[in-house]
Amino acid sequence: MSQISLKSISGITSITTPSGVDNRFSLYNFDSTERLVLDHSGNLNISGVSSATNFKTGSTNVHSVGVEAAGINVLGADTPIGAGATIYNSGAAVFTGVVTATQFKGDGSNLTGVSGFATAMSNTPNTFLNECFKTTQAFTIPNGTQVDITNNETTSGKTVFTRLGQINVATGGTFHVSAGTTFMMNVLGVFP
Repeated sequence: MSQISLKSISGITSITTPSGVDNRFSLYNFDSTERLVLDHSGNLNISGVSSATNFKTGSTNVHSVGVEAAGINVLGADTPIGAGATIYNSGAAVFTGVVTATQFKGDGSNLTGVSGFATAMSNTPNTFLNECFKTTQAFTIPNGTQVDITNNETTSGKTVFTRLGQINVATGGTFHVSAGTTFMMNVLGVFP
């Protein structure tokens, strides 16, 4: 037995729309605004905010502790995104492959595979010290180390250069410039 009152329906209730009446079931609020529609295909359309403990469709899950969707897992901890990237809740991120962006910011002093000619005195853009640079004057080749400088590439003029003003070779160290290679020091001209 069903009981229908002003604000609730209780009991076992079956609601059927007559044939020819647009094959949909709608609920309206107090000002006759349609807020919920269930159509003949089973699609449920809701206007406004919907609350639930869990929304799920296929492999996608939206719940109180995060979102899981097709290889993206945001559960308040580490976030693996496919096989090539992980974003950690500490703010760190690890990427495998090429990372591109319209701009990179921050301290790049620990980057590898990048050779800069000098270090700015400040990392703050548009300041005087950001336009002032320092560089190493001397380098020591340690005991037991052999350094051979060879450049056979004619496109570079068979030239190798350094910003260093001085190279020290420790006892037991070796520094050799191959025949046909031109080696130039202090190319910035900042050291006497």
